[in-house]
Amino acid sequence: MVDAEGNQLAELHGEQDRDPVALEQIPQVVRDAVIAVEDARFYEHVGVDARAIARALVVNTIEREILQGGSTITQQLVKNAITGDDQTVDRKLAEASLAIQLEADLTKDEILEAYLNTVYFGNGSYGIGAAARRYFGIDVSQLDLHQAALLAGMLRAPANFDPYDRPAQARGRRDLVLDLMSEQSLITEAEQEAAISQGLGVQPLPPDIDWVHPYAVDHALEELQRNPVFHVLGATASERAERLFGGGLRIQTTIQPQAQLAAQQAIDAILIAPASDPRAALVAVEPATGAITALVGGEDYTDPLDPVARFNLATDGRRQPGSSFKPVVLAAALEAGWSLDDVIPSPAQVSVPLAPGLPDWNVGNAGGQGYGELTLRTATALSVNTAFANLINDVGAEAVVDMAGRLGITSDLRPLQSIALGAQEVSPLEMATVTATIAAGGVRRDPGIIQSITDRDGVVIWERPVDDGEQVIDPEIAQAITLAMVEVVRSGTGVGADLGRPTAGKTGTSQDNADAWFTGFTPDLATAVWIGYPEGRVAMVPPRTRVIVQGGGWPAEVFARFGVQALADQVATPFANVDGELITVTVDLTRDCLPNPFTPRSVIGERGYVVGSEPTEVCAEPSGPPTVDVPVVEGLSADQARQALNEAGFTVFEKPQFDTSRPPGVVIAQSPSPGADQVLAETGFNATITISSADRTGTIVPDLLGRSIAVARETLEEQGFNVSVRLECPDGSIDCVGAAQSPGVVWQQSPEATQRVPVFSEVTLFAYPG
Repeated sequence: MVDAEGNQLAELHGEQDRDPVALEQIPQVVRDAVIAVEDARFYEHVGVDARAIARALVVNTIEREILQGGSTITQQLVKNAITGDDQTVDRKLAEASLAIQLEADLTKDEILEAYLNTVYFGNGSYGIGAAARRYFGIDVSQLDLHQAALLAGMLRAPANFDPYDRPAQARGRRDLVLDLMSEQSLITEAEQEAAISQGLGVQPLPPDIDWVHPYAVDHALEELQRNPVFHVLGATASERAERLFGGGLRIQTTIQPQAQLAAQQAIDAILIAPASDPRAALVAVEPATGAITALVGGEDYTDPLDPVARFNLATDGRRQPGSSFKPVVLAAALEAGWSLDDVIPSPAQVSVPLAPGLPDWNVGNAGGQGYGELTLRTATALSVNTAFANLINDVGAEAVVDMAGRLGITSDLRPLQSIALGAQEVSPLEMATVTATIAAGGVRRDPGIIQSITDRDGVVIWERPVDDGEQVIDPEIAQAITLAMVEVVRSGTGVGADLGRPTAGKTGTSQDNADAWFTGFTPDLATAVWIGYPEGRVAMVPPRTRVIVQGGGWPAEVFARFGVQALADQVATPFANVDGELITVTVDLTRDCLPNPFTPRSVIGERGYVVGSEPTEVCAEPSGPPTVDVPVVEGLSADQARQALNEAGFTVFEKPQFDTSRPPGVVIAQSPSPGADQVLAETGFNATITISSADRTGTIVPDLLGRSIAVARETLEEQGFNVSVRLECPDGSIDCVGAAQSPGVVWQQSPEATQRVPVFSEVTLFAYPG
């Protein structure tokens, strides 16, 4: 297997582990465990069990998840060996027909033996003999009850119940098998209790894999074996695996070496303490093709001491995306008729009514901050939770679930209001697909990692087709989402992800800081970054982590480091627009109109628009000089005072003053006075704070002779002096007749230059009158 440039990623040989054994060698407890969970009426039906199908339908409907299947062991054998696993009615009918024929030709024991020797147990193990060696390092004849139950429980979905990747799920499934065996009187209650008390007992996976970029290779192998599109390798997963590991094939992937190296280096630069830091996953996709160019899914794929080493967090890890899911909600709203410039209530807290009989859904903003009313554009940039809670209440959770599926989410999502804040689990690969779909103007292309397959004779037997994709949302909607996500990076929560080229993105942090995301894109590359602990629901806050981990922090920094390096050789291109080029306009960010003379500078900023859609009207508000309450900052540190005044909208000027009554760096005076209404000045809201200084030796008076009064005054005030000016001639008159003079030029100063005087002293300037 090679990357996109032909560099070897892995040599595939011997990974498929087969060890056929006779039924007589398989302990009865193993047979009983498999039959109990897979086909309790195996020795009674004729290949198809209508009663089991009906029972499974009832149980699964009640529990709202797949707990029981309706296929018999005979049907599963037919699927594995003959028909494959396409989910079509024709294939299912053929499977049932062939199962009945097989029952007529073979005995039950012959069918069971064939099934146990071909069924897949995960981690490259086909058949019960190989599984016994892989997981327990023993011969199949040595398997005991708790081991048999574990292996039998994996058959339905080896990846979901893998004891290495998902030990808790594997143990739960094992105990379910033991329950079924007890109910069917195959074991005693004492035997069941003894088996349940056992640990999983699996041996470490051998660290014999020398793959380059192993998580990318892992996903490529999973696709080749499980995706029916690769039928050229065989009709079933078993046949495809046999062909794949039999040698003679050259698999070229879409992995770009520069991008893959950039991804790994970006993660390694942030997560510098493997023993204590969380893990990261990154998936990068080309929007124009759907090709996966980089994929990192964990820390060390070959670590024998890490129980989740081979769990691919990029493709199989599903976690709450938090606010990184908000572009999906925004897409549903825009399709329902909203625009980016529509306003929505965005208070500090909101209670959203749910169905009758259910308590209201209470939502608050980060930091408890309220915003009044915001445009959807600004609510997205600032990631305001209450705005999106109100938005989904208008748009409907069903519309959001539908939109998520169209954009690229394949996980089962439920239409609950909390989906507005990303409260349901998805994978980084899915979020990268959503991001790529938006970047591609609303065209979804299924992400793929295989470029071509060549046989031993050099003949290309499969090649990734050109994917025109499916237009799942209107280009105008994708364009509007892009504009909003550009604001996130330009001035919102994702400023740390700026690549120095056209960049759009969205931060996301789940409840209790357990998961942190950044999803973003340029016109050429879409990327999803997740950071968290593999075991899930572990708060990433000190002392567990060095800093509080949020989407705008480490994930945004990983995205930025990755993007800069991955795109270093590509010319920056602007976002494509259906209606024209983007322009940047200075606007009142709260009203989306052109600032007037009274607009506070704190709400003025640049915003991107498609040419022709930019605002042209001057804001009607404020209609006069606004006022603002001056916060009390005396007694605070300079930093605290500066922050309080800035948040109130002031531009802060500072003056030092020697003062022995206060520690250095404390505000000892402020102007305007605290609590007063400050009227907007010509230059905006201005405040001056006087800060205590410990400089007992004073400061040097600069040389100002020959300077204009304006320049001299500015120089002195910048250094903390008070300034007075006297316009007179050297002789004391105001008419310098016959003297060489320039009006307004300083000819004398007091104190003189180079003298050291106390901070905040007064300097008098003598200048020629004009």
